[in-house]
Amino acid sequence: MAESKGRKPDTTTETSATPQLDDEVLAKIAGLRQHVRESFGKVAMSMMMLPRYRHQTLADLQHLVLDPLIRDRIAIAQRAGEGLVAQDIAGVAIWASVSGEVDAKIRDQIAAGTWPVRLKSEEWNSGSINWLLDVIASDQRSVASVIANFRQVVKEGGLKLHPLITRLVDAETLEKMGATRGPSAAAPQSVPEGETVN
Repeated sequence: MAESKGRKPDTTTETSATPQLDDEVLAKIAGLRQHVRESFGKVAMSMMMLPRYRHQTLADLQHLVLDPLIRDRIAIAQRAGEGLVAQDIAGVAIWASVSGEVDAKIRDQIAAGTWPVRLKSEEWNSGSINWLLDVIASDQRSVASVIANFRQVVKEGGLKLHPLITRLVDAETLEKMGATRGPSAAAPQSVPEGETVN
């Protein structure tokens, strides 16, 4: 195809083909991004304080924090109070609602002593079987408070607990929740808090 002399080829693109987002939608997206960044930071910093997570790599943050966070499978409990106290977190609950197949995968990992449990992105909310996989808090009282209030997050169905949870809180709190114990793992049960389990 020959070009006419003196005329440049038309290199403009049609912008009308690309849908434009209105300001309200853009504000919601910006708010969601800010929430994810802030929550990610809070959870990652909480994990850094616990010996059971210190051996994890930066790459592990994808499946430990980001995947469950964007699927709404991390519950962050805020402290009661005013000002700076209200901005501090009381604890974090990491949970999943899984299919029967993923439930079996979790039980197999626990039986093998795998810590932390590893799930694919799509497995975090793949069904109706609820698992509380970890609670991160500064002391046993805070752990108990996070667990006691966790029923507000998971309102329906049973709740299975990772064996680690049963060591973090007293049996009375677990009974009040109506929680059932998951399979126990031989290796992690005997590992002190300051040690790591691979």
